[in-house]
Amino acid sequence: MNRYSIFILLILLFSCDNNNDKENATLDAETETGSIVIEKGVPVYNPDSKLYLWRSTDDYKKIKNEQASPAIANTDSLIKGLNEYYENVYLEKVKQSGDTVYAIIKNSEYLTQRMGSTGAEMYIADVVLNLTAINGIRYVKIEMEEGDHAQPGTWSKEDFKTYKEATQ
Repeated sequence: MNRYSIFILLILLFSCDNNNDKENATLDAETETGSIVIEKGVPVYNPDSKLYLWRSTDDYKKIKNEQASPAIANTDSLIKGLNEYYENVYLEKVKQSGDTVYAIIKNSEYLTQRMGSTGAEMYIADVVLNLTAINGIRYVKIEMEEGDHAQPGTWSKEDFKTYKEATQ
């Protein structure tokens, strides 16, 4: 083995070790601040956020926020609440036209590659169930880069009719 091979091997070894420390530190920091933590691909909600009308569960239930004020039943407040829940996925409203909210996720890698199928489905369910709860909104169109667990599309609350209302 020549000198360069040993040098490259050492760099790879140290860089792999540092990445694990960074990932663990990030997870610890997220846990300590009460932000979202992904456990087995399922997002855990930030309990401090109150800007939502519905929240979905991994067993196809939707739980109504009984303390939600009618004042938050607008796209801007609900999108802000969704972004608080899912700090690693940032949804932006592009426009609202007729019965449709158009939104974009510019950096969708976390949603489409790292949250798993269940986490991605719960995220999209939360977006759609919340935004279609607004009077006059029937559809949500989300643009994003397609990945293994989610893709761009247009959804309605009919797409999530398997989610049954439950109490907390």
